[in-house]
Amino acid sequence: MDHTYIEENQVVDRYVMGKLPPDEAGRFEEHYLSCPECLDRLALVESLERGFKRAAGQDAARLAATRQLAVVAWLGRLSRSRQAASLLLAFFCVLALPGVLAYRKMDELSATRAALERERAATGSQTSAEAGRLRAELDASRQDLAREREARSRAAEQLAQATRPQENVPILFLNAERGPAAGEPTFRLRLPAKPGWIVLSLAIDSPHHPAYRAVLQDARGREAWSGADLRLNEQESLSLSLPSTLLAPGDYTLAVAGLTPGSRPAPAGRFTFRVLPPA
Repeated sequence: MDHTYIEENQVVDRYVMGKLPPDEAGRFEEHYLSCPECLDRLALVESLERGFKRAAGQDAARLAATRQLAVVAWLGRLSRSRQAASLLLAFFCVLALPGVLAYRKMDELSATRAALERERAATGSQTSAEAGRLRAELDASRQDLAREREARSRAAEQLAQATRPQENVPILFLNAERGPAAGEPTFRLRLPAKPGWIVLSLAIDSPHHPAYRAVLQDARGREAWSGADLRLNEQESLSLSLPSTLLAPGDYTLAVAGLTPGSRPAPAGRFTFRVLPPA
């Protein structure tokens, strides 16, 4: 049971009045127990219904008592024949009273329905805005979840590739450039046909430092990778293992600086190379 069906068929009013079939009443009860909006509307209708009944009962009681006193006093002033005629007339009035009360009940229900329509009109725009906000948040959450799953899948694939033995890993031995850069890079690195690892071996001249920092940039000066606290191996060179997916075909510059505690970073070499697409 949805809100469109409930509104078009006046389910809340009919439920409060006890006019819903048992199966439809059961379905509505299952719905409003998990729907705060319908639960609030049902409470409103029931409170209005109780208020109308209470007010009608109090008014009727006061009016009946007043009329009874007036009738007794008036009958006391009449003759016996006129008293009989008056009592007969009162009997016919009592027969007509249920119809009058039924008409009054219809007016009360109409007022209740009008109050519900005003409430629905006042809260309709707020409900639509809230539903739109929640729908947008749900769509954004779904997109974030899809991106996260895609990132996890790529990470899992890269991890699986890293843990598998690899043959013919591309290794590029680089010497530092002397003087200003001129012309095309001398060293070439061809990417493997399948994503994997590449190794850059950098010959570092003395004086040596306790640690090094390296920054890899493409031809436009955009940083592709950086690393700090790097150490020389036994051959007094730096060996860097990078995923091949990190590099696109083009020219690259790798700037290395020596790090000594208490001193500013000192240039330790600038290495240039060109990356070629897979064969």
